[in-house]
Formats: sequence, structure tokens, C-alpha cells
Amino acid sequence: MTTPLNDIRVLELGHALAGPFASVMMGDFGADIIKIERPGVGDSLRSMGPQRGGKGIWWTVTGRNKRSVCIDIKTPEGLELVRELVAVSDVVVENFRPGVLERLGLGYDDLCAVKPDLIMLRVSGFGQTGPYSHRGGFGKIAEAFSGATHLTGPADDVPVHPGYSLGDAATGLMGAYGIMVALHHRDRTGRGQQIDLALYEPLLRMIEWQVPIHDASGTSPMRNGPRFPFDGAFITDICRTEDGEGIVVSAATTQSLTSLRRLLVDAGMLADMAAGEGDVVDALRAWTLRHTRDTALKALHDANVVAGEIYTAADIGQDPHMAARRNLVTVEDNGHEVRMPGVIPQMTDSPGRVAWAGQDLGAQTDDVLRGVLALDDDRIARLHDTGVVS
Repeated sequence: MTTPLNDIRVLELGHALAGPFASVMMGDFGADIIKIERPGVGDSLRSMGPQRGGKGIWWTVTGRNKRSVCIDIKTPEGLELVRELVAVSDVVVENFRPGVLERLGLGYDDLCAVKPDLIMLRVSGFGQTGPYSHRGGFGKIAEAFSGATHLTGPADDVPVHPGYSLGDAATGLMGAYGIMVALHHRDRTGRGQQIDLALYEPLLRMIEWQVPIHDASGTSPMRNGPRFPFDGAFITDICRTEDGEGIVVSAATTQSLTSLRRLLVDAGMLADMAAGEGDVVDALRAWTLRHTRDTALKALHDANVVAGEIYTAADIGQDPHMAARRNLVTVEDNGHEVRMPGVIPQMTDSPGRVAWAGQDLGAQTDDVLRGVLALDDDRIARLHDTGVVS
């Protein structure tokens, strides 16, 4: 099947999550992702979390649609192979600490000498410049630095991190977006460029209101549990129901706020339509405690109030709407069937696909050396014998 990015080759020098997440988003739409990994070790994501058959389940998703090539980049021969691959690639993705690739002779200027119109996405904790650029950084550090952690959790307790890799995934998405912008620029001008992306910056951009509100009010917005950190925007809350379940209610427009107030007034839970936001939330919580999850949701939906279930992974896997939209796909992996998120976004004319799950370490080394670099069998054999590749 022809896919929209099948004429783009990405050389991934990244590890763990943020950089690899950017390239997997492109791989889902057909880009040829060649992932360079350390022989005998590989990406640390391979060993993170639950394993099956000696293989990380998480890896099967983030490693999907990529070709694994093992090259020892600390050897002169390995560095030369990487440069040869750069010469036939459009994009390089890396997320080492600033200065690491420069010391290896693989910095942006070095690689541009090989491929003048190269696009290079560089993800790091704090960016390539600035007084903190030397610091190490992982996703949770970035979430805290961006302001996201301060805004998450109960108002009267310490802040909490989300239970997933928000900072890394957001950076991967922004990185993929930056690559597409740079490819468009290259198509118009013939020039490549470097994309310098710090892990904290995507979340800083997403929480676009925090600094303007601080500057206008003189105080920083404060976390407020399940509710929004400031009043006057909309009402959202997580409410417990009579059967011990929970639902989320979001009244995010004037019309939906009016509908919510009317429901609560008609139910005798709210004195009048002019009640303040705090009174509305208190009344809503008291009302949901008198109903089961399903009856509360039906009443809210009938009243034109936006509300929904709080799903677990099991719920997601059983939901008919998710199935109808193919939000989950099943991929074969070494004799196992693995369900994982499908390709997002869904596009009518140029859809992506999940061609394969994350591959075994070095599974495509010879294929890439032979098919992409056109190396002969003798040279490939020598590279294996000397441990440069595996």
C-alpha cells in the first residue's frame, strides 16, 4: 500500500521515548525508519516494563514500523557506516545530551557536510542552548519544569505526576510536527535545518494560559484536583456515583453550563440558575451520589450535558466505539498477537498502517547494509567479524 511518507527516510539515533516517539509517528505513515542501536544492548525501552518471551511489551509499540540495525558508533568503521546512512536519509532524529554527538563527529555541522539538506531533530532535556543545556533531563523533570506538575493533584497536597510519559510523548508529537514543517520548508527552498526541542517546551506551549494569567493577577494558577485551576473558564469535575464508580462531567460552553445548572435546579439540588461555580460543583457531586454510573450518565446526556466514563485499559479493549473506529489494531509478534493503538490521525485519502511490531535487536542490520548502502557480502561479513555490526 502506498503511504504518504514512503519517500522519506529517517535515521533514528534516539533511545527510550521522546525521539523514538517522533519517528514512530512518521513510520506509521510509511517513512522508512532505520533505528541505530548498540550491539548487544539496544534501546533501553526494550527492557522497560513487563516482558513476554524476553521482549518488552512496550517496545513492541514504540519500536513498530522501524528497522533495527546494530552498529557500534564508537568505532571508526561504525561512524563511517552512520555517515553513509546519513547521506541517503532525509532526517536524523536524536535525543542524546547536548555535546555527545559532537564529540563523536556526528553533530549537525558534521552531518550537513555529508548531507547538505539534512533535517535533524535534536531532543534534549533543556535544549542545545541556554544556561541549563548541560543538565540531564527526563520526561518527569520536563513535566515539572514546564509547570504541568504544579497544576496536577489536590490543592491541599503535594503535586503529582501523571501515570504515563506525558512529557516524552508530547515532545515526540511536537518533534514529528517540526520535522514535517522542516520537510515542507526543504521542498520549497532546498535547505535543511536543525530542530532544537527541549523536553519541557511542548507542555509549556500547551499550558498557554499560565504565564499570562500570572502576569495579569500577580499569582500563579494553583492545582485544583479534578477541576480547572481557575474559575471563570468552565466547570469540569470527577464525581463518584452511588455504585462506587466515577464519571467525569465537563461543562465547557455557556450552553452546557446552563444545561447543567437547569438539571440540578430541576432535581432540587441547586437553589437557582445564578448559583456560583463552587455551589454548582457541590450540587453536582451530591446529585451523582444518588445515582448509579449508568443512570447518571443517561440523565446528563438527556439534559445535553457532556459527561463520560472513566475508562481502564480493560474498558478500552472492550468498547464498541473504539472497535468501530479501529482505535486498536492487532499485530503479530513472534507468534503472539499484540493489541496496540492504531494509527492516529485517521486520514481518508492517505491512511497510515502498522506494518510490524517492534523488531528483535539487529533484525534488519544486513538488509539495510545490503539494500540501502549496497554493501557487498564480503564487507558485511568483515563488519560482523570485527563486531562493528551485529
